[in-house]
Amino acid sequence: MMHQGNDAPSRWMAAACRLLGAGMFAGILALTGCGGGDGSGGSGASGGNGGNGSSGGTGPSTNQPLPVGAFTPLSWSSVEPSTQYTLADGTLVTRVGGRVRDRHARESSETGTNAGGDLYGIFAPHYFERRTHAITIYDNVSPANPAERILTLVIKPQWWMYGTNFRFGFIGRRDGDDPGPTAVALYGDNGGVKRLPVGMLKDGQELSTPIANYDSLGEDPDSNYDTDLNVPPQDGEFVLVKQIKTLPRLNRGLRNGDLVEFELGIFLAGRQGDALGRFNYYADVITYKVGSPGVVPWFRGPCCDAAAIPWDTKLIPIEAFAGGPMMTLHEDASNEPEMQLLQASPNIAGRNIQPFVEGRRLFHSSFLTGAHVEAGNPTLFDTLANRAGPKFQEAACVQCHTNNGKSSPGFNVPLNNMVVLTGSADANGNVVPDSRFGGRIWQGLVTDGGRTWDGRNAILRVSSYRNTSGKYPDGTAYTLQTPVYTLTDVSGNTLPMPDRMSVRASPHLAGMGLLEAVPESTLVALAQASATDPDGTLGRVQVVPDALDPRLSRVGRFGWKASSSTVLQQTADALNGDMGVTTSMLPRHFCGRATAGSDCRAADANSPELADADVDRISHYLSLLGVPAQRHFRGQQFNGIPAPTIVEQLKQGGATITAAQQAESRMQDRVARGGQLFTQARCTSCHAASLTTGGAHKFAELRNQLIHPYTDLLLHDMGQDLADNYPQGNASGAEWRTAPLWGLGLLASIDPNTRYLHDGRARTIEEAILWHGGQGSAARDRFKALSADDRQQLIDFVKSL
Repeated sequence: MMHQGNDAPSRWMAAACRLLGAGMFAGILALTGCGGGDGSGGSGASGGNGGNGSSGGTGPSTNQPLPVGAFTPLSWSSVEPSTQYTLADGTLVTRVGGRVRDRHARESSETGTNAGGDLYGIFAPHYFERRTHAITIYDNVSPANPAERILTLVIKPQWWMYGTNFRFGFIGRRDGDDPGPTAVALYGDNGGVKRLPVGMLKDGQELSTPIANYDSLGEDPDSNYDTDLNVPPQDGEFVLVKQIKTLPRLNRGLRNGDLVEFELGIFLAGRQGDALGRFNYYADVITYKVGSPGVVPWFRGPCCDAAAIPWDTKLIPIEAFAGGPMMTLHEDASNEPEMQLLQASPNIAGRNIQPFVEGRRLFHSSFLTGAHVEAGNPTLFDTLANRAGPKFQEAACVQCHTNNGKSSPGFNVPLNNMVVLTGSADANGNVVPDSRFGGRIWQGLVTDGGRTWDGRNAILRVSSYRNTSGKYPDGTAYTLQTPVYTLTDVSGNTLPMPDRMSVRASPHLAGMGLLEAVPESTLVALAQASATDPDGTLGRVQVVPDALDPRLSRVGRFGWKASSSTVLQQTADALNGDMGVTTSMLPRHFCGRATAGSDCRAADANSPELADADVDRISHYLSLLGVPAQRHFRGQQFNGIPAPTIVEQLKQGGATITAAQQAESRMQDRVARGGQLFTQARCTSCHAASLTTGGAHKFAELRNQLIHPYTDLLLHDMGQDLADNYPQGNASGAEWRTAPLWGLGLLASIDPNTRYLHDGRARTIEEAILWHGGQGSAARDRFKALSADDRQQLIDFVKSL
């Protein structure tokens, strides 16, 4: 879905150059790629070093990066209110959303009693229908004891419920179960909730808390009842509430700093059957730190320390907050690493959780049949059917982004999960869409329900790999692979390769909203600082025309060449370019640019094929995906394995230390050491460890977050070995945006055959490092100079991200 930006650089760059050629921008044409044959790497470049002053990583650069005045910063006409704030009386307020789950987060889905399936991370059938809720947490000083506090939790379901179960205060494991992650979790409070009187709390209103007459409130219905499945609760009609005063495991009142872990047990009201689907669910496990607004990312504490409750809730250390306090996910306590890139931010606003799951539904639906690609979901999406094509790569976004991961090229099969940009040079040397294919090679062929859709215009395969052998200074041998492509028509007849071509994988989708929220001034400052980098790693800001108003220029952030400036733009481009689905932003089929594209041009009459509201839902979903915390941090439990300090305690107590426990202790040491080596090798000169988002983004969840994406979002010359001959915007064929590293270590759990870099040539992270040339060559050479074990520790660190 989120492959690359627009593949018509001549049109967009012409608009940008017209803008930049006037007034205050006239003096920076050469730096934006609009100057023509000046070697700046613009649309007329042939794919050299891009004229950026780099000396291949052997010395400092003297060229200056793009000044701030060359673009207009992003802004939003509608900005959502904060989800964490303090009322005039001192009440702390936190507003979050939640969804249904199949099982509890603390029960492993891969081992023991629940072996054989994902149970917490999965999106159960019907997940987008009547199965989300908003939660508001009010945090007050106790009127009876100023040293204690009271939490009031207000739950607004999207649908009628009954017998709602509320569990909070984790206290341990069921008697008789082994003290491990597969044992059934027990809670101090496993009771119900109360219901507010109808109309007492409507949207936009604040509840006065603590509720003085809480004990006299009516109970949530304890048995099922009929509901009209077409009539959800109206504003203020069905509101549940739970008041918490004590911490059960310590048998005392709540105090500042206490961590309160809770979850809902959900029962949907109404007649069971196809219309309603399953009715009983678990929900998100949420941890709140008393006295501090916001849901916090948690992990399981020690399993066997006699001084603490086994597996007690702990706060993930701040250095492992990859997505900041708002967007970092809790520990994968259910052993589902392959599901980690699919989850919503734990602090997602209640108003945003339903659009999130509806966006996911669109992301997982076929634009050929309208059907949801996950089994058990209703096929209700006639508005999506017959939208893809006439030319397409895949019919659904998820088919290139399995579990929101990246695509990898197969061997000697059609590369229908990749994007293949094709072009030729016009009389002035500018890259234009090639007339044979219309700018891309589409290879989609889908058979479903006895019907076949053929969206192909040619077939590109990796027919072989050209091997290059090398050795580390210590004598260790390695081999790198360069893909060799074969192009045929749909009947198998060999075709000449395009004059210009770039093969690119669809990247994994973690943290896109956060990257959109990083201020342009931050990126310009990074580029300016890089101008005197001792390794010559000069980063450049990509500038692209605004997708909605090409008179404006924006900073590019997404795609391998930073060719899209917003999540919305990237979404619209992928819909059209990958699936042939037009939108109001891109109402003409890309494939219509081919000489033989009359069917595509005829289909333009039906544009736009996807409504703006649906495009916005997909963008909503992608923007608010949570970011997994870094793994193997100091003190973390890994499926029940104590951290180093607990290991020492157990040794002193005479306990037996298992090989797995010792291995986790060593891995934490290796990851910490690998992070130091990563910095010492100066990998961070491009893969910047930390960025801070701004305070103006439309989504409150994304504002003012210190994040660790390991990217500067800038263009860097990576040398001729990684160059193609397809420049894009003001990026030459040798320049690539620094790829974010967060989530990288989870990709192999989604696809064991994951390959890395823009075209998937690297079989391992080690090979990806060894491919770094140009401005990355100095850091690469430092990596090569390390001992074999130090090299592996650096890789262990990258895999922990």
